[in-house]
Amino acid sequence: MSRRGRSHRIGTRLRAAQRGQALLTMLCILGLAAALLVYGSTTEISRSVHADERTRDALEEARQALIGRAVSDANRPGSLPCPDADGDGSADLFVGSSCPAYVGRLPWRSLGVGDLRDEGGERLWYALSPSFRDHPSAPAINSDSRGTLTVYSADETAPVTTEAVAVVFAPGAALNGQVRDGVTQTCSSNGRIVPRANCPVNYLDAINKFSNANASGPFVAPPLQPGFNDKLAVVTTSAFMPLVERRVALEARNALLDYKRTSACRCFPWPDETGDGVSDAGVNRGRIPVKTALPQAWPAGLLPSYFSANDWARVTHYVVARSALEQAGQGCTTCAEANLTIDSLRGYEVVLLTPGFATGSRQRSSLSDYFADPENANGNDRFVTPRSPDAERNNIYGVAGAGVGCAAVARVLIDNAPCAEPGGGIRGACQAALASASGCSCASAAGALATGACASAPGSAACAAVIAQLGKCTS
Repeated sequence: MSRRGRSHRIGTRLRAAQRGQALLTMLCILGLAAALLVYGSTTEISRSVHADERTRDALEEARQALIGRAVSDANRPGSLPCPDADGDGSADLFVGSSCPAYVGRLPWRSLGVGDLRDEGGERLWYALSPSFRDHPSAPAINSDSRGTLTVYSADETAPVTTEAVAVVFAPGAALNGQVRDGVTQTCSSNGRIVPRANCPVNYLDAINKFSNANASGPFVAPPLQPGFNDKLAVVTTSAFMPLVERRVALEARNALLDYKRTSACRCFPWPDETGDGVSDAGVNRGRIPVKTALPQAWPAGLLPSYFSANDWARVTHYVVARSALEQAGQGCTTCAEANLTIDSLRGYEVVLLTPGFATGSRQRSSLSDYFADPENANGNDRFVTPRSPDAERNNIYGVAGAGVGCAAVARVLIDNAPCAEPGGGIRGACQAALASASGCSCASAAGALATGACASAPGSAACAAVIAQLGKCTS
C-alpha cells in the first residue's frame, strides 16, 4: 500500500477515536449531571422529611406536656392553662374568671418545657376549650367532662372530633398577607390593638369557611397546599382522663384509709346513698360523703378539696364491707356479706368503681348507667374487674382487709404502683397490702415493689420481673 493510503487510514482511525472519546466524555458529563440532580432531589427530600419530623416532634412534645399538666394539676385535675397572648411564654392571668384569649401561643414556660418551635422556627400556638380552664368558677371537671372544640381534616364534612379539649398548631412560615412584626394595629382575630407578631391571623391559616385563628373553631387540618401550611395536634379527654381518674381514685382511697386510721371506730365512713353529700347510716354502697361523714366528720384537709368542687363523688361508686363499718356493720341493712369480693377473691374492705371517660354514645343519668358489668351493679357485694378492653372502660380499686388472700394483696400492690407518695413515704393502700403480705410467698417481691427504686419508677426491667412474680402469687 502506498504511503498516502496508509496515512488516510490512520487519519480515519484517529478521527473515529476522537469521536468516541468525545461521546464518552459527553456520557460522563450527562451521568454526572443526572447523579447531581438525583443527589440534590434526595437531599431536598431528606431535608423536608427531617423538617417535618422536627415539627411533628415539637407538636407531640407539646401535646404530652398538656396531658401531664392536666393529670398533675393540684386544684383541678384535668384542667389546662390559659394560652399565652403576649408571647412571653407564660400562661396569661385571668381577667375576672376568663382567660384573656382562648387562642394564643403555647405557654411553654408554664408547662415546664423548652421553647418549642416548628420547622420554620416559629413558636407553637394553642387553643383551649373554655370549660377546661384552670379557674374555680369553670364547670366541674370529672369523668363526664368533654371538650367543645371541633376539628376537621381533609374531609370538611366529617369532623375528626367535636370534643377536643385543646388544639396545638405549628404555624409554619408566613404566607402572603401574614406580617409578623412589632407594628401595632387592630387584630382581626379578636378586635384588639396588638403587635402584629401577637395576632393569631398572622400565623394561623384559613381555608374555605374555616379559620384556625378563630378561638372557638372549628379548626381544620387539610393536606398542605398553597395558602395553607398549619399542622395540628389534638388533645381529647381520651388522652388524659383515664390517668386523671386513676389519680383521683387513688387519692380518694388514701383519704378513706386515713379516715379509718384516725377515727375512734377504726372504720370507714357510711356511704352517701342519696347523692346529697351526707352519709346515710345503715347502707354500705353509694357515693363518698363529701359534706358530712358519719360516724365522725372528715379531719380537715383529708379529702382533697377538688373531690367535692369537681363533683367526683357523683361519678365514683363507693362500697364498704360490713366488717369495716361502724360497730362491725350491725346496723347495715344493705350488706350482703361480711366482706367484699373481687374476682372471687374474698376479704376486701372497700371497693371504688370509676366509670371511664364519657363518650357521646354513653348517656349517664343514674349511678347504674356508669358501670358496664352487671356484676358490679347488682348489689351483692361481689365485684369483677371490668372486662372491656376499651380505653373508656370502668376501673376498680380495692382496699384489702387483714384476712385477704395473698393473690388479692399482690393485686393491690400492682394496682397501686408506683407506691411512692409525691412528697415522700408510701401510699396507705401499699402500706396495708405490705402488712397483709408478710406471710405470703411473695412477701419479698411485695417489699421490692413498694420500696426502693420500684416504689417510684416501676417501669424498669427489674421491676417488671417483680410485678410478674407478684402476678403469680397465690399463697
